[in-house]
Amino acid sequence: MIKSPLKANCCLLFILLLCQLSTRAQVFSNDDGAREAIFASKVVQLDEFIHRFNNDPNSRIRKYYLDHNRPFNKNREELIRSLFNYSQPWDSVLMTRFVRSAIDPRRPDLLGFLDDRWYAEATCNFVYNSTTVEATLILRIQLNGDGTAQWVIAAVKPEFVLGQDVPPVVKLSQAQQRARFIQPAANDNYFAELDRDFADKRNLPTLFDAQFFERRNGGAFYQALLKDKIRFTGVKKLRYHYLQVHDWVFTVENYERETRNSGWLISSIRAINKDERSVYEKRLLEE
Repeated sequence: MIKSPLKANCCLLFILLLCQLSTRAQVFSNDDGAREAIFASKVVQLDEFIHRFNNDPNSRIRKYYLDHNRPFNKNREELIRSLFNYSQPWDSVLMTRFVRSAIDPRRPDLLGFLDDRWYAEATCNFVYNSTTVEATLILRIQLNGDGTAQWVIAAVKPEFVLGQDVPPVVKLSQAQQRARFIQPAANDNYFAELDRDFADKRNLPTLFDAQFFERRNGGAFYQALLKDKIRFTGVKKLRYHYLQVHDWVFTVENYERETRNSGWLISSIRAINKDERSVYEKRLLEE
């Protein structure tokens, strides 16, 4: 029986097509698995960074494992090590000292969002006298007497000359003290609503802590906002400074990339004593 060349060619094409579809399906499957691994590992928000650092049972990565019926066997040391940015070189000895200090059973250190000794450093774009300029705002979490919390601006570091720095006389009524404030979750969207906050001149003082007006550039920056000489346009970069681990200071930054080691990660660590800690804070706050 003589086979038709046309029929043979059609069969061959059909087999090749099946192989190609199978290969593509395998690629898509692998891509889905890679995306899923990135989704599970990426530290999307600072709250998740804190949860992983503390090995909190409410961490997103732990819930992800349990929701998919997979055992979660990572201990706290492994979790903290996973929070370093591995796109840069690290001193492995220094890293080990830092991790062991944080998990020391005699005095373990846990990070607390509502605790003191940590700051947000927001590099911001402003328009000043019709020119785009940069200024860095240092913010901290403030606990209020009624049990609520808010971000307050602790210091400002302009990359331009603001003018004469004269501390203003600021008095707030009881009603004004809670009329407007920077929400505790405002850092999740890079303090995007600061433009609206700064536009409310009547309640402007509520955005700053009491020491702000005593620090360098505080008075001049406040007066510029009050007189509409300067306008906030957005946060360019956000970094956190943590001094909550005894004898250490470390910074956290956001690394947007399609890898498992991404999101909010440790960008620097430094061993410091009590005096060095005080100097670090004073420099950060322009005191």
